[in-house]
Amino acid sequence: MAAEPSQCSPLIARVLGEESYFGNGSPTWPSAPTSLDARKARKSYIKRLRRFSAEFPEADELAHTLARCKRRRRCMSGACPECGRAFQRWFAAEVINLASNDISLPLAAVSIAFQKHRRAEDRLSALDTMGMKRSLSAVIKNAEDLAWMIGGIDLSLNDDTQKGPDIAWQPQFYGFAQGTSREALSEILRDKYKPSKIAPRPIQTKECDGSARAISYGFKNDFVRRIAYRGHAGPPGKRRKFWTTRKVSLRATEHVRAMLWMHRIGLAGRLFLRGVRMTRTGNGVGLVQMKIKKLE
Repeated sequence: MAAEPSQCSPLIARVLGEESYFGNGSPTWPSAPTSLDARKARKSYIKRLRRFSAEFPEADELAHTLARCKRRRRCMSGACPECGRAFQRWFAAEVINLASNDISLPLAAVSIAFQKHRRAEDRLSALDTMGMKRSLSAVIKNAEDLAWMIGGIDLSLNDDTQKGPDIAWQPQFYGFAQGTSREALSEILRDKYKPSKIAPRPIQTKECDGSARAISYGFKNDFVRRIAYRGHAGPPGKRRKFWTTRKVSLRATEHVRAMLWMHRIGLAGRLFLRGVRMTRTGNGVGLVQMKIKKLE
């Protein structure tokens, strides 16, 4: 049997019950996967899961779950490319709408590497997102300049062998925040999440243009392997070395581990909300600000 997934919340189930998110209408963005792309990916994932079911016994049950996903009878698994794409499109539409409620407040993209939650290559099943989300909520709860923050937790398999550490799964948050001061938010986050050899820049913030393409990255469903290596820059005679990474696809067994984890955690397990909540609306499910802060 597959590892039991986190129960799909009624609101997320309602989102995935809206078939328009599985289509090809708005929102969309350059290089966005189409409904056909997602359907083909689901079938490919099913084959991969079945191929490795001897090594991962729970993979066969997940393959059955994905195989049952169809129009108006969605599997709602966090590992399903079709359900994941639909939720990503809902996420993009709602964050864009939320940010447009007060265009006087700048929108920032925020990236956080949760170094303390790094897991060995074969220990991904032990990774839970609850501690990460609670910690992040506690860090930003007193940020007076922050109206809200929303995003998703994803993974990369980091090959840092050239630095010294082993290969390990690195969870990270990527999301968006609206408030009067991106610098103040960065300072609060950097005070909590310190640099290390593994993650010399665990906190990154930058202005966000609010486009669907930019927002969609906050709940992406494809994970990669990051390989650290020494890069060189500068003119001849003044070349300097620095650490950088290149992204490659996960190997087949790594991808199976990631799918099993996504299925267990579920879409709700990856979603982070602070200052906003999901709620039923006349048109389905939306994001609304919980408390209007007076930001000056």
